[in-house]
Amino acid sequence: MSNQGVSCGSLSIPSIVRDAPATEQRQHREFLFDHLDFVADVLTSEQIHRKRDLPACCPRATPETIARRRRDNEAYPCRYTTVDKPTGSICPGAPCECGDPLCGSDDPLDSVAAVAISNSGKPASHLYFEKQERNIISHLRSEIGIWEEIADLDYTDLRSHLQSSPINSNDTKMVTSILQALLDEVAELKYTDGITLADFSTMQYERYQEVLASLLGISDDEAWWLVLTAFDKPVWPADPKIDSLLCSFGLLTPAEAETARPRHELLEDKITDRLIPVLHRALAGHAWNGGMDACNQDCELKKFLLSHRLRVQESTDPEIAAVDLFAGAGGFSCGIADGGFDVRWAIDNNEHATATYRLNHPKIPHQNIVCDDIREIDAVDMIRSVVGSPDLVVGGPPCQSLSQAGYRSRLAHDEEYSILDDDRTTLYKEYIEIIRELQPRALVMENVEGMVNEVGETEISVIDQVIDDLESIAETSEHGYKFSYELLDLSELGLPQKRERLILIGIRDDIIEEKSEIDSLFSSLCENSSSDRTIRQALAGLPKLLRGEGGRVVAGKQKGRRSDYIHENNIEKDSLLSFNHRAREHPMEKDQKLFEEALEPGDTGWDVKYKKDRKYADLIDYDVGTEENPRFKDKYRMLEWDEPSPTIVAHLAKDANSFVLPDYYKYVSNNEKMADRRRYRGITPREAARLQSFPDSWIFLGPFTSWFRQIGNAVPPMVSRQIGELLYSTLPNTKSGVSIEIRDNQQPAASDD
Repeated sequence: MSNQGVSCGSLSIPSIVRDAPATEQRQHREFLFDHLDFVADVLTSEQIHRKRDLPACCPRATPETIARRRRDNEAYPCRYTTVDKPTGSICPGAPCECGDPLCGSDDPLDSVAAVAISNSGKPASHLYFEKQERNIISHLRSEIGIWEEIADLDYTDLRSHLQSSPINSNDTKMVTSILQALLDEVAELKYTDGITLADFSTMQYERYQEVLASLLGISDDEAWWLVLTAFDKPVWPADPKIDSLLCSFGLLTPAEAETARPRHELLEDKITDRLIPVLHRALAGHAWNGGMDACNQDCELKKFLLSHRLRVQESTDPEIAAVDLFAGAGGFSCGIADGGFDVRWAIDNNEHATATYRLNHPKIPHQNIVCDDIREIDAVDMIRSVVGSPDLVVGGPPCQSLSQAGYRSRLAHDEEYSILDDDRTTLYKEYIEIIRELQPRALVMENVEGMVNEVGETEISVIDQVIDDLESIAETSEHGYKFSYELLDLSELGLPQKRERLILIGIRDDIIEEKSEIDSLFSSLCENSSSDRTIRQALAGLPKLLRGEGGRVVAGKQKGRRSDYIHENNIEKDSLLSFNHRAREHPMEKDQKLFEEALEPGDTGWDVKYKKDRKYADLIDYDVGTEENPRFKDKYRMLEWDEPSPTIVAHLAKDANSFVLPDYYKYVSNNEKMADRRRYRGITPREAARLQSFPDSWIFLGPFTSWFRQIGNAVPPMVSRQIGELLYSTLPNTKSGVSIEIRDNQQPAASDD
């Protein structure tokens, strides 16, 4: 890990963080506070995957469960155990997979004694790794029993027991003396009954610390750490290594980190009680093993770091500027950035999608990523203040009103409904008005196939209105546009998914003379693509989960060869973990029976009802029409490994019954030993993202259902990259006097994001 910085005492803070713009630092801190659960999962998963020494202080080593308590006094489990791991257990035979020797402790005195005999005076990040001392105490307790019985031993007997423990015999005299003195002091405490620290009297956190610091061998800093780890109070002990890492994250400013305080009350106020011990422990593990400023290309944490954002924002590459309207989770921006454009401003009104965009586009300052309704702000003025006149404007105005399923549903509830009156249909006008005002050199619009369909019996399609409005730009502005559109099946461009989308490309009329030049771009787009991509190729290397497995982060990937689709599109670049890879549980018995017995690859609910032997027809209890006139066939559908996927849709947020994966080991590898009926399940968000060509390093934030919506609504990065590469080579190679090198024979690019 990179650890360059200015040393201040024992703190090492990256120079770039010291000079961070106040607005970027503040907005990044607010952003991180909203997503610290995800950060904790990434921290723990990365340590597991890299097989690092894991920090002690498992929740099961802390009998006091105040901060983590929930209903029925259930304590939160160890985070290192709950992270899904395709490679299996970390510490076979250990009481907990994290390997904490004091796992199962019933008395906080165990942890206190371990710190006392270490006699180290070291900061908190070190204490998590003082495992030899925790082993000694664990051995002593298991051999003798409760602390009352240990206190009854004379010096010789106690030393004899210690000599049989995992400790260097040269240290037994000192350890014996410290333990006996400590137990004498505990016996004198008025806050507990007997020689124990269990059931400590309720008092303020400062008083806890004072009492612990009064005990032999416990320093002030160690006492605060014990308040957190042994008594589970939601305090945040200061520590130079952890504080340095917090500065790189942007959760502390250098001034806050360097002010001498025993704890950080700001963090205690902003972080939930249950997360404080988890996050402090995980940060200690990363600081101990990895360094304070983890920003190498292979570091899974880099996107969350303020230091990383500031470094990539320092880049002065003379790239052509672009803005993204209705940006969603950033698929369009991801692709055109790989194609050579410098995306500098974006807007969307969905908070979860915008959060995803922020995380995955660190090159764009937070203030230039806007979460708002484009109709309620002066987008033109904001863009001009950042970019001036951009070279490229891209966007996919919301398309829900044009989807066939949505249209049928709304018409069923309102016979007077008209797509042309739906305000979501006319959002494209906001896009065109921005084009009219800013006069970018090029524009790209993506939308659903419904845009070209006739609306009712009006003999009008929405694309007709779009064209009329685009043509009117020349009447009111300095320049007009040459433009063309195509309805493309994106599987023909190499996407492993049947996905029909309208793509409209426009170039300013002072740059090209004829519309045919744009038509040639579409021809080039289709000529150089592979059109035989399959689900099997798309999902190569992802952990093959059972129902209910996975989570925000899965610690690792499967071994084995990767497909050309993975290699050519840099899908696995910069990612050793599997993000957003969570499988639904599918608890309904009916669904499980359909998945495991009734459906075969390629089948739909209609096939079960009519085409099969009808043995399971009663399980299809919704209207699929008749044998002669089928309808809603695909409410249930099993996918085929060696075919492209159907269109990935936002509806996956509600259920995944129309995207059921058959068991890989039965239908692909013919490995009956590995086959498992519980692997028949709906696709995960990460599998949907693979089918949409998102890189594995692209992290989706927000709740589980939101991941599916973001992915289903996105422009596939692979497709937008191909469009971006063609436009990059088509536009003039100068911008404001800066020379741009035209890149010939481009290979699939890798994003710096």
